[in-house]
Amino acid sequence: MRELAEATVTKKKMYYNMRMKTVRRNLTSLLNRLNKEKRMLLQIPEERLRSLNFALKSIEQQQQSDEAEMSESDEDSEPDKPEEAKESDEDKPDDDALQTPKSATELLTQKLQALKNRISAWKTKTEDISAYYNQSVDVLNSLASVSINRLTEELESGGNVRFEQGSPSDVWYTTCHDLVLSRFCAWDFKTYNVTGIKMHGITRVHNRVLRARFDDKVHSIGNNDGGVPNNKNYKKLVDYLFYVWNPKQPGAKQELHKILQRGFVKTNNSEDSPVPLSNSLFICEKPRLDHVIQESRENSYSDPCPFRYGQVIVSKVYIGKSAPAQGTGKISSERYYKVDSVYRPRRDSNASATTQTSKDDCECSTRQCEWFIFDREIILPEYVIDFEYLAKKPSSPFQLRVGEWMSAGSQGSNAVVSAPTSDPSSLFANEKAADVKAESLKPDVRPRPRLVALSEELLLKLGRAMTVSQITVLNLHGNGLGRLKGINTLSQLKHLVVSFNELTRLEDIAHMTQLEKVDSSFNKISSLEGMRGMTKLRDLNLSWNQLTSLRDDLTVLRKHSPVLNTLDLRNNPWIKAEYLFLRVIGRLKSLTSLNSTSVTETDAAAALRLVSGTRITQASLSTHSRTDTDVPNTLSLSSQAQILSHMSKNKPDIKDSLWMTRVTSLNLDGQFIGKLSGLEKLENLKWASFNRNCITKLDGLESCTQLEELSLQDNCIYKLDGISKLSKVSRVDLTSNYLSSLENVGLEKLPMLLYLSLENNRISSFKGLTNINSIVELYIGNNRVSNIREIFHLKGLTSLVILDLYGNPVVQSDNYRLFIIYHLPYLKALDGSAIEVSEEGSAKDAFGGRLTNDFVAERIGHANFHEVRELDFPNASVRTVDIGGGDVFKNLRSVNLEHNSLTSFSGLVNLRHLRVLCLNHNHIECVVPRPRNQKQQPIRSQYSVSHQVATDLLTAETLTPIMENLEVLHLGYNRITNMASLQLSRLSNLKALFMQGNEVTKVEGIEGLHELRELVLDRNKVKLITETSFVSQWNLQELHLEENRLRDLSNFHHLENLQRLYLGMNRIQDMMELEKLESLPNLVEISVIGNAVSRRLLHRPMLVYQQPNLQMIDGIPVTPEERTKAELYFMDQQPIVSESILPGITPHNRAGPIKVTHMSIGNERHAIPYAPGHYDDYGGKGAKRSQTKERSNHHSLTHGALYNQLAGIKYQANHNGSKSHSNSSRSLGSGNQYR
Repeated sequence: MRELAEATVTKKKMYYNMRMKTVRRNLTSLLNRLNKEKRMLLQIPEERLRSLNFALKSIEQQQQSDEAEMSESDEDSEPDKPEEAKESDEDKPDDDALQTPKSATELLTQKLQALKNRISAWKTKTEDISAYYNQSVDVLNSLASVSINRLTEELESGGNVRFEQGSPSDVWYTTCHDLVLSRFCAWDFKTYNVTGIKMHGITRVHNRVLRARFDDKVHSIGNNDGGVPNNKNYKKLVDYLFYVWNPKQPGAKQELHKILQRGFVKTNNSEDSPVPLSNSLFICEKPRLDHVIQESRENSYSDPCPFRYGQVIVSKVYIGKSAPAQGTGKISSERYYKVDSVYRPRRDSNASATTQTSKDDCECSTRQCEWFIFDREIILPEYVIDFEYLAKKPSSPFQLRVGEWMSAGSQGSNAVVSAPTSDPSSLFANEKAADVKAESLKPDVRPRPRLVALSEELLLKLGRAMTVSQITVLNLHGNGLGRLKGINTLSQLKHLVVSFNELTRLEDIAHMTQLEKVDSSFNKISSLEGMRGMTKLRDLNLSWNQLTSLRDDLTVLRKHSPVLNTLDLRNNPWIKAEYLFLRVIGRLKSLTSLNSTSVTETDAAAALRLVSGTRITQASLSTHSRTDTDVPNTLSLSSQAQILSHMSKNKPDIKDSLWMTRVTSLNLDGQFIGKLSGLEKLENLKWASFNRNCITKLDGLESCTQLEELSLQDNCIYKLDGISKLSKVSRVDLTSNYLSSLENVGLEKLPMLLYLSLENNRISSFKGLTNINSIVELYIGNNRVSNIREIFHLKGLTSLVILDLYGNPVVQSDNYRLFIIYHLPYLKALDGSAIEVSEEGSAKDAFGGRLTNDFVAERIGHANFHEVRELDFPNASVRTVDIGGGDVFKNLRSVNLEHNSLTSFSGLVNLRHLRVLCLNHNHIECVVPRPRNQKQQPIRSQYSVSHQVATDLLTAETLTPIMENLEVLHLGYNRITNMASLQLSRLSNLKALFMQGNEVTKVEGIEGLHELRELVLDRNKVKLITETSFVSQWNLQELHLEENRLRDLSNFHHLENLQRLYLGMNRIQDMMELEKLESLPNLVEISVIGNAVSRRLLHRPMLVYQQPNLQMIDGIPVTPEERTKAELYFMDQQPIVSESILPGITPHNRAGPIKVTHMSIGNERHAIPYAPGHYDDYGGKGAKRSQTKERSNHHSLTHGALYNQLAGIKYQANHNGSKSHSNSSRSLGSGNQYR
């Protein structure tokens, strides 16, 4: 029983863990989409900021150049000043001339200020977009948090609490929706600029404990009042009222969860106070609205409707005995004796208000009341409604999208949103016009030549110096420099500007010890590696670059720029940007300004506390570790390390010299750790959690061989080298990292791995997961898997029960879910949803028995179809073939689909280059299905083009040729009864047809097979050969008709090139039938074994005499002696011309007339005439009707070879045309030579 209970708990925990993972996965997916839209909205502002900053720095560069020119001119004119003073006043310039330079400077200054104003305006726009984005992120995080809390409550309550997400099809959903609308009045919200309300979700609460308590309480009240109230009176005393928790109260954020879990319980602050409820949404919401507005003003928040999203509880309330409120004083149970509830109409509340009169209220305000319930047990929370206010003022650009996602429910929506919420260009039309105006101000910036490389001559010219040592300021703004080679020769350089270039590194300015200020903004710098020896650097601008690794770059600056006090790192794509400000000033303690923000002492203290935990020390290990050997019994779904960190107090004793070896649990979440170090002595560590850090590798865990659970969520891990050493690990969580490949990392060496989470990474292939046979749960959503054939790597995971792939591009594939269900039959849940029995049936109908490109790729192990020359899939239960147009199989020559369930060639007709096709043991009815028999096609995939191609070829009137290169076709054992219905004439180039083991009664339907060389019809029910059976088979060289029902051998005369004829096991009785074969002049082999005509062996000499070229009869060679005896015998049987004994009487002629056409006497080898176009090579053309009977070309076979052939043993055609013997049975003819 204990084992059963534990198994049940385990399944419950797996189920709820899957649902929580689904919520988090959907949240991640939504945040990724939201971030994508943010990037779209920021694209235009960032382009404008880049353009304006370029213009601004160009003006500054020109100002700097003008000042340098003026200083030079002043120095040159200084010695001549006494002489100039002696000049007459007539030579002095006029006032206008003196004012001209000043006016140009003023204009330049004005333009400079205008550009700065525009830059400031665009920065405000970007900040607004970021603020709206953060608000939307908070809304989605709150929604996900509520969903997870509810799932946790369901699990921990053991099913006593359950939350049902409603849909418009539910009656209770519609009723509750209408109730809220009826109690919402837009007039009440007029002062808040709210015009309407929209409900995004309604959740029904099933709390067995609260409902039982409510029913018992109502029943006891009825008994105390003299009996149980009837149904009519009960309805009058019950109402549904709204409740919104007061945000000013402590713990207001957890109030909703507590109410749904335990009801309206008493607290220390509300011991005697009643529960405030209302039948008006406005009365409930007003305190929250005012509180949120006040907070937004204090935070200078720009959203005109900060209270947009809200929640309200709809409770079932037993009103009981009620009384109106007396005045506006405090309501308590002492003042209202023997009363269950007190109500206060809204008009009474407004009577004392000075800011509002009754004239301003809507008429519905007379029905609006506040209700105060004294007994909390007669309040039953039944519904929770998530809603959104519709405001007049312009809203967040993300509002519509967030609203859509909220409407999809807490579980998220699978609908992919691609269109942006609004057109970004239209949002900034006015701003663009203002930019054009500012940039068009006079004066224009003088154009400068663009530099792509530096030289000493250029440096001297730009620095306006005679030697490089004289250059202290250098401005290289706006060039195409990819490197700064040679700049280190400027030994006295102090100020360097290299903005708007193509720099990717700053290693060229290394060891420039006099450099104090560097502006390298608006470049492509991705790393600061190599930037060394900058001992005097004080000001560094790295904004608008491509820096990603904050930890590595800060390490470089800390080591090589010790006096840096001003740093700008804005607008870089940092990987981990959380707490960036504190992390930077914590590592660079000399900073006084970061990102144009001054560093205060408070900031420095906070940064010090944050940075102190970024390295694993013995102090941090002792604080965050536990020594428990057993896991506590709990229903919590957190990691074991997190559970022990919160529940256990068994910290290690650091006085014990071996305390590190006793540590079993370690929780270092959220410490911004960059490296796993100092863990070598944790030999008995079982459970470890390093979530929300900056770890890049797993190096450091090699000694923790006892590790059973490892959690590394939200880190920077990009490879898993070293994980193979953790042979005892059973749960690994690597969600939200930077993994791109799982191949060759050693996951198959983890024999006890049951749970693996790889969500939100960059994985594009499932290679590396193939041999993890023990895995039960695999979460790999929000990655980059796009090829649905990757699922074949998981087919061997027979223990896999839960699989989550949502968020990968592959989920957009046609019939994705059914495809996964079909190929992974052991799955119980996919993408957070249980697999239904009906889905399993649909999957079998859709993909069962279909030979598709995916099927081929799975069987052959790759998808390079152009390299495939042969496909061999016997016993594969194939019913249809859907391989598209067949163009990818351009080199395919042979297909074997024996022992399947094909009824037609299906998609095989698209294999235009196919030469050999084997379809024995199927159910072939026709080359392509006839329209009248065509059944409704199953669910189609991307390969459904083959269905269309087949449909175009169906009409019997236009039997267009198909598969023009097909030469060999096997249709044995297909239960074929009618050859004409097969439409074989459409295979115009067919040279060999094998149809043994069918139920054919008549040879027909092969009129179009003019190139046919071999026909096998053994084991059928052929009774006769009609005049049209072989009318077009003049090239036929070998015919098998054994084990049929032939009695008559007529109508073989069209087969003028026939060389081998097998008629064994038929019903031929009369010797006269064999004489009909005289029309086959090229016959070299014949078999009539098992017929009545062969019982007395009289047929053999007759055939030898009748067929001069015959070399083999019934598997026995014809010897020269036998031929001589036959000829002599039949010559003797010729009628003798003599006188009659009596007039008019002639002797009786016992033997019929025998026509002798050829006689060969001698010991030379029997010659077999060669017919051009023989099937062994198929290289030449077939013989024509007009072919002469001359036999000038011969190839010879020995007597042994002829005997083997006549015994039913066939020869195969080699590439050089030679023939080798095989051991095939006579009944199968020469079928195997084409396989």
